[in-house]
Amino acid sequence: MEYRGVEYTVVQGIERGIWKSTALLGEPKIIKVGQAKTKRDAVVAVECAIEKVLARKKLPIVLPRPSD
Repeated sequence: MEYRGVEYTVVQGIERGIWKSTALLGEPKIIKVGQAKTKRDAVVAVECAIEKVLARKKLPIVLPRPSD
């Protein structure tokens, strides 16, 4: 699956009721792995992780200096 240009996967674990999520994030590709009780919770968790990484990448707004 893909969210905001980042690929991720959500798969059912071996045990019943366990879903695992993996995403490739950041400049040096970091693998983020999570676990949840439902598929929907796993998707929400991995999408939130993607949002956090993308938010950190945003550059601060620099206002121009007033001319004297």
